[in-house]
Amino acid sequence: MLDLPRNITKPGRYLGIEPNRVVKEKSEVRFALCYPDMYEIGMSYLGFFLLYDLLNSLDGVWCERCFAPWHDMEDHLKSRGIPLFTLESRTPLARMDAVGFSLGYELNVTNVLNMLSLSGIPLRAEERKDGPLIIGGGPLMLNPAPYEHFFDLIVVGEAEEVLVDMMTRLKALKGCRRAGVIEELSVLKGVYSPLLGRKRVERLYVENLNESCHPVRQPTPIVGSVHNRYNVEISRGCGNGCRFCIAGFGYRPYREREPSRVADLIDRGLKETGYEEVTLLSLSSGDYSRLSELIHHVRDRHPNISLSLPSLKIGTIGEEEISLLGTRARGGFTFALEASTADLRERLNKDITIEALTRQIPLLKKHGWRKIKIYFMIGFPWEREEDFAAISDVIAPFRRYGIEVNLSVSPFTPKPHTPFQWLPMEDEAMLREKIGLIKKVAGTRGVKVKCRDVDTSIMEALISRGDGRLTTLFEDLHRKGVRLEAWREHFQPGYYEEWLRSQDGLRDELLGPRNLSRPLPWDFIDNGIDKSFLVRELEKAECKELTPDCYTSCAVCGLSCAAGGLGPGRRSPGSDLRSSIPDIEHPAPDLDPTYSTFTLRYQKCGEARYLGHLDIVDILFRALRSAGLSLKMHGKYHPKPRISLSSALPVGIESACELMQIEAEGRALLETACIRMINSRLPKGMRILEVREGRMDGSGNGFVYLLVGRPGLDKEEWGPAGGGAGRCYVWSGSNVKELWLSGDFQRIIKIKSCKQQGRAVR
Repeated sequence: MLDLPRNITKPGRYLGIEPNRVVKEKSEVRFALCYPDMYEIGMSYLGFFLLYDLLNSLDGVWCERCFAPWHDMEDHLKSRGIPLFTLESRTPLARMDAVGFSLGYELNVTNVLNMLSLSGIPLRAEERKDGPLIIGGGPLMLNPAPYEHFFDLIVVGEAEEVLVDMMTRLKALKGCRRAGVIEELSVLKGVYSPLLGRKRVERLYVENLNESCHPVRQPTPIVGSVHNRYNVEISRGCGNGCRFCIAGFGYRPYREREPSRVADLIDRGLKETGYEEVTLLSLSSGDYSRLSELIHHVRDRHPNISLSLPSLKIGTIGEEEISLLGTRARGGFTFALEASTADLRERLNKDITIEALTRQIPLLKKHGWRKIKIYFMIGFPWEREEDFAAISDVIAPFRRYGIEVNLSVSPFTPKPHTPFQWLPMEDEAMLREKIGLIKKVAGTRGVKVKCRDVDTSIMEALISRGDGRLTTLFEDLHRKGVRLEAWREHFQPGYYEEWLRSQDGLRDELLGPRNLSRPLPWDFIDNGIDKSFLVRELEKAECKELTPDCYTSCAVCGLSCAAGGLGPGRRSPGSDLRSSIPDIEHPAPDLDPTYSTFTLRYQKCGEARYLGHLDIVDILFRALRSAGLSLKMHGKYHPKPRISLSSALPVGIESACELMQIEAEGRALLETACIRMINSRLPKGMRILEVREGRMDGSGNGFVYLLVGRPGLDKEEWGPAGGGAGRCYVWSGSNVKELWLSGDFQRIIKIKSCKQQGRAVR
């Protein structure tokens, strides 16, 4: 049993006992899939689950997870000489066959170095003579130049298909010379090794999204994740062509999953995970050709499930979608406006109007929305004072209808492989001045303004536009203990500036404008889009000229999808995609279900003692829903089950007599088979012990604490319960947390002091 210091924050992060985790008895290749940030972030990321599911579907391959530890756990590992380990088997990373990092954010690069260091793995690829292959992937590999020297192999683009080939070859090459294995894998399409020198690398993308892997049986988090919901990817890529957007250009072409396939993923995913919210994941969900059908499906098949859409392009959803989303459980609305005036939006290729947004305000109000979020960007070279003054015109209609506006303001960072890659990053002083203008204009009642940190944005731009000279920056930051920079309290911009001052002119070079005729550090990455197309788009921005989206025409950007006319998911003018896909069938829901009240007694023992009270509640609810139980929900727009619980136990205390009262449909909960199914969906150490019909009351709920400690701790209030090398005591006091934190006892277990009646499972 894992024994962690009692000062560790959220120790559940390090247990690896989640439902749906994969454990294999035998494997030829062991792969550590690392997310270089905290557990709560990584366990919210669909791409992480996708790779985990894909790799574990392969015969002879076992993929395990690893996340960046918080500083208190890092101190514990260092003080005890414990190397960083995987969650599933607690194997040190240095003993794995391959270690893969998925990099999606510039400020997580320092976490990669810290995780390698905690594993005893040399930071630079050229310093490694043995040990696992270190593989880098993720969105940041569209410009790997600043950090490529830390990886043996780099995968560029969507890695699903090439990872299968890599694992097949890795199994065949097991036991071969490390350098030879790297050379063999580096010849694969979309893969290169910095150890072997640069080559032109073609970005990979999945052509048929319907046939690609999508995780359904995902490990469900045992510590509250940032996005505690089931994400289903309805499309990939974006056809809108916003000239600043690296996601739009880095994930082209636009591809859709058929609605029948998405509906199946939703049904199976909710059954396997028990989540109470579904997100239809896409770069622009409103552009999905059959969105209303998917919303209908969720509303009809899963009426108590909340449904949310990510950021929406204004004008892509209509009254039908808004009314469907407003009928029952629902998430919020977020609109990506980016600029307040038509002049500026034309330069960005944002083909939207304020009028399209304001026309929907009465509908939002009618269907119960009281709050929306709007994204704005600042720092474009064409901005004028009237662009900021016009923000008040955007906000005013919402204020008149009593809808609160959350204004999210981010500095523009010119990113690689976009038409704006040649533009400069705005300097700090001007960005702060513009933020001040927005707060002055928008800072009125009913409007909340949240601005992204300027220093953070500048360092993100520096890294994303950087080259190999930044390698020593990351090494310098690592020596100074910099890590976990995505968390505000750990970001150290002063260390960046200190290093930059020692590099004459580098800061201005990386953040300043780029010459159209000179090569860029990321030119060796073939994104599939012609550079001449990007130049033309920049010229159009200067002229305020729009480029049509990819849904209704072809922009001739250079991708192969243009060669054959309409590519996957693209709509031709006047065509009706609905006619080509069969309708989704919806069963009639039970309109008058009967609910009964039940009291559950459950245990949390062993490593489950490290789970917090609120996390336990979420875990139990997910297990009940996953087992097919329908809980009575209360509330119209954000329905929740009504429950009663035992008093919260401090983290670290075990128990065999915790109680929860719920309202569930039917009487299946009293059946042994149902209880066993619920238990199969709980983390290791948690188990439903008995269920009885009726309300939770005080009768039969007496308990005491069994204290397991060393000899010589006898006190008058502790009744001896056993002997041996350690001693067991029985205690009925109240401040059990203080007793646990004293460190005198290895285990404290809450047990029943009298027999309860109920249906028990052996």
